[in-house]
Amino acid sequence: MLIIADSGSTKCTWITNDGVRTTTVRTRGINAVQHSAEQIREALAELPPCGAVTAVRFYGAGCGATFPEASEKLRRELASHFGTSDIAVESDLLGAARALFGRGEGIACILGTGSNSCRCRGGEIVQNVPPLGYVLGDEGGGVHLGRNLVNGIFKGHIPLKEEFLTATGLSYEEIIRRVYREPYANRFLASFAPFILAHTDCPEVREMVRRSFGDFAFRNLSRYPQGLAVSFVGGVAAHFEALLREALAAEGYRIGTIVESPAEGLLKYHHGR
Repeated sequence: MLIIADSGSTKCTWITNDGVRTTTVRTRGINAVQHSAEQIREALAELPPCGAVTAVRFYGAGCGATFPEASEKLRRELASHFGTSDIAVESDLLGAARALFGRGEGIACILGTGSNSCRCRGGEIVQNVPPLGYVLGDEGGGVHLGRNLVNGIFKGHIPLKEEFLTATGLSYEEIIRRVYREPYANRFLASFAPFILAHTDCPEVREMVRRSFGDFAFRNLSRYPQGLAVSFVGGVAAHFEALLREALAAEGYRIGTIVESPAEGLLKYHHGR
């Protein structure tokens, strides 16, 4: 049985295929850089029992050639859990590229909790603008949107303070504590994405989202050759699709596919369909 995993920092989708039936299971996310071996084992423990596993193809945040030590740590945990040595640990960005373009050429992007992008050709990455993570980069992703929302609300640029505090049950002090004193500040900030989506009829929120996507284009897409199709995977890209297409079309980009999950595309890639 082949297992394909697609993991961001927030959630991981596991796809099993025995040649006849495909099954999908979700667990908490695994980030090979941010998570310890114990935390990885805790996430793997959420998986239900499955049959004999012959191979694992794991695509995840903090994985791949850029993070060899973290990838090896994850590979060891996967080998121990599934009982197979046929394991490949690759970046979530390579997974997005293969899902969106197969062995073709284009600009593959991730807009989820964070963001990333690359130029791909032949099922491999040929150029990548570094995302730099949620403190230094990740423009257009859920953390970036959440940070801009909180900033706009408490600095008075977004007139939804009472609505936000009521909807989240948070206070200013609680937000500051969660961001600066507790782990997983990125997940916490990204968790405000549903509130943002529900209030895109507010002109200030709508403009904030457009600026965030415009910032993603300026700081990332502008570094690639122009004219190639730009496609996206990720929850933010899928749920904010209309605004994303609007913002990038205004910058002159040709937008192709936008999907929430790379699962279907990765199945096609690995099964040669």
